[in-house]
Amino acid sequence: MPVNFDLNDLYAFRALVEYGNFRVAAESICLSQSALSRRIEKLEAALGNRLFDRTTRRVALTLYGQNFAERSAQLLDNVESMLADVDKVSEERTGLITVATVPSAACYFMPDVIRRFQSRYPRVRIKLIDSSAGNVIDAVARSQADFGISFAGNLPSDIEFFPLVEDVYVAACRKDHPLAQKSHLTWQAFYQQDYISLDKTSGNRNLLDRMLGDIVPERL
Repeated sequence: MPVNFDLNDLYAFRALVEYGNFRVAAESICLSQSALSRRIEKLEAALGNRLFDRTTRRVALTLYGQNFAERSAQLLDNVESMLADVDKVSEERTGLITVATVPSAACYFMPDVIRRFQSRYPRVRIKLIDSSAGNVIDAVARSQADFGISFAGNLPSDIEFFPLVEDVYVAACRKDHPLAQKSHLTWQAFYQQDYISLDKTSGNRNLLDRMLGDIVPERL
């Protein structure tokens, strides 16, 4: 299930967590208070959960919001660390950087990262290879890409992997489906239902098949 938010939304969320006040948080990231509120609402809609309890006097994280704050902070810290490493390169540098990435990262994270990078290094061109997880790893291994953004998995011994963020898999169903009323769901219970699966060419599918080899029934 796609996640419909970007890094700017996460920066808005981080500012509100830090300041606990919409007006002050909006000013800190040069947004209007209404624009900040829209970004938070967009995040909550994308995640399907309320991140803040709001009263006339204070803004406080919900339990879900506390958990998301930790995960989003991890992502932002790693993205900024990656940019800081690149920042060591002279601002006068010219050339081409090739990044191989899975489609989800290409869609949701890379546009903002590329925009910020090119504002610092306008003379450096960026080539994006948008492909499957296996092709991303292959592009890095063959030196067709300077680095890649992909899932953790079986990597060649000469490739280093640095985790940027951890994510969870979810089962999506209609609100009137019997499983929608459950607060917990085992894989065995899930696979007793009719379901739509990813194609075998998907990196997510391969990762799930490896992790659930003893549980997952034979699938097409």
